[in-house]
Amino acid sequence: MKIKFFIITCLIFWGQLVAFSQQLILPPSLEEIIEEIAANAEEDLDLSVIIDDLYFLWEYPLDINQASREDLSRLYLLNDFQIDRLLAYVRRYPPVLSVYELIYIEGFSSDLVRKISPFLSIGEKPPAAKLSLNKSLKYGRHQIYLRTQQVLEEQKGFSSISDSALAASPNSRYLGSRQKIYSRYLFSSGNRIFWGITAEKDAGEEFFRASNKSGFDYYSAHVYIRELGKIKRLALGDFHVRFGQGLVLWPGFSTGKSADVLNIKKNPRGLIRYASTDENLFMRGAGTTISVAEKFDVTLFFSFKQIDASVSGIDSATNRITEVSSLQNTGLHGTPSQVKNKNVLGEYIAGSNVTWKGNHFNSGFTAIYYRYSAPLIPAERIYNQFDFRGQENYNISADFQTSLNNIQLFGEIALSQSGGSALLAGLLANAGPRVTLASAFRRYTRDYQAYFSNAFGENTRNNNETGAYTGIVLLPLPRWKVSAFMDIFSFPWLKFGAYTPSQGYDYLVQADFSPSRNTSMYFRVKQKNKPLNALIEEPFVRQTEEIRNTNFRYQINYRVLPTLELRNRIEFVSYQRESQASENGFLIYQDVIYRPENIPISLSFRYAMFETDSYNARMYAYENDVLYAFSVPAYYDQGTRTYLNISYSLKKGIDLWLRIAQTWLPDREIIGSGLNEIKGNTRTEAKVQARMTF
Repeated sequence: MKIKFFIITCLIFWGQLVAFSQQLILPPSLEEIIEEIAANAEEDLDLSVIIDDLYFLWEYPLDINQASREDLSRLYLLNDFQIDRLLAYVRRYPPVLSVYELIYIEGFSSDLVRKISPFLSIGEKPPAAKLSLNKSLKYGRHQIYLRTQQVLEEQKGFSSISDSALAASPNSRYLGSRQKIYSRYLFSSGNRIFWGITAEKDAGEEFFRASNKSGFDYYSAHVYIRELGKIKRLALGDFHVRFGQGLVLWPGFSTGKSADVLNIKKNPRGLIRYASTDENLFMRGAGTTISVAEKFDVTLFFSFKQIDASVSGIDSATNRITEVSSLQNTGLHGTPSQVKNKNVLGEYIAGSNVTWKGNHFNSGFTAIYYRYSAPLIPAERIYNQFDFRGQENYNISADFQTSLNNIQLFGEIALSQSGGSALLAGLLANAGPRVTLASAFRRYTRDYQAYFSNAFGENTRNNNETGAYTGIVLLPLPRWKVSAFMDIFSFPWLKFGAYTPSQGYDYLVQADFSPSRNTSMYFRVKQKNKPLNALIEEPFVRQTEEIRNTNFRYQINYRVLPTLELRNRIEFVSYQRESQASENGFLIYQDVIYRPENIPISLSFRYAMFETDSYNARMYAYENDVLYAFSVPAYYDQGTRTYLNISYSLKKGIDLWLRIAQTWLPDREIIGSGLNEIKGNTRTEAKVQARMTF
């Protein structure tokens, strides 16, 4: 294995030498932007809102001379300082005559301008921006998506079993078919009017029978209207609500610590339409944002839906649920026990926000109340004594954002019904033409309880945590950028996996180098030290031990032809538990992306080799997928992983996607566990998707 690794490494770096002689310019692809956003995540992401925004801006670019701060924040690649400088440049030197003028703005590199240029225009306004409501409806666009996927090898949950064995163990097999099916209809008229329906069936769930006689296991529908007189936003059906810095309301995807070290401040967007497949973390009802004065907005929303939960108490006389032990967010309903937990708990939500927006100061006040149809009573554990228990809860918060010359300050303070509190405060500072700083402090008490929070932090939930973060971006030389952050955190109370108060740290250093317009590379070092329970404990004594996880990564992207891009990555990880020897792993892959100029087809291919001592030494790598489907799988054990994506425009208005991905573990006789167990050493997944636009 080591010899093979050495040979392939040599071949890859030999290929890189050719790239330095190329000076070709290729317009950036949408996939490149999406990958940059998702590459630092270590889980599958729900990026539907981001993809909707970027595809809309791809088709209807923003007029640089007319774009607002809110418009520019939807590009996702611009930080607050860059947005401020762009707006200031437009005010000072109107009108901007070319997108490439942005290169001369402080903080804008040629690579950044290249990436955002397809989303910007000069002197153009998005269609329907000034049309009447009737004309907006008449000239709108309809899109229909259909997708199916399945694992090609037989998994245990779909294998044959005798009736008697199934009767004795009903949860030993899935109820439905192997296919995962996704369907979506969307109507849009510019950036003003949207409505749509999303439907999904996961693998193993029934389809048009028994538990799902109406067809799909999950349905979502929404109507979303912007700029209707005094009504700035109107959401009916399913929607998200995002305010402040996420201490009270920020369900769904949220950026955290990453190589984009300045990206620590959230830009709230209030009511957002929802068309994704998370079956629990969203609002279902109605919401509206009303402009009551020039700089004064009021948002009101109400939601009711049934959510999944584990039932722990039933009234035998009325068959009414009297208690649940936990909320279930997987959205999977493929076995009798999973179906039993489906939509058993009623969730009532009401909330409001008041926002004042000035020229250099914004402030807001948010309140939310939610109640369940039965009390939530988790099983008592040593670490969860301050978790939410009961039937109702509320959160209130106040937030602000302000700019003072080259410094931006932001923060939010929140309270929960329990008396717990949460505080997040930070700043972004331009310390010079080549230095930008970011800093944030957070303190979340152990009894702060906010189910819909998703603020900056180390824990999955925003409680029992104190931390201080510092990030810096340096531009020491032309074509060079150095980014680094250090985050020091502590957990004053016990937490899952660590039964004593504990503390840790997390740091990252990354150097980016772009030797030419078609070549970019970076080297990254990242380490996290986070204590967990010791494997061996003395009687009556709880102890933790340090867990240190260190990653080294080198990646290079280069275009050898206007139609051909290559990407390579080498990564090494070391997992060190204080009481044991280190567990190591490596990953190396080659990506090939081909987009011919005269044929409506694009191809992306990956061949990856990996070897790790254990699951602890796993690595994550973003993978290109079909539109609206994304994956960041864990690479561990010893083997290879390959995938091939093909997208083809059959004719105007009809697009097709095909994806085949396979993991091969030569030393394994079984892959997976439980109902997903495969007898063999390969796991292959196929996806087919079609989109019709009219």
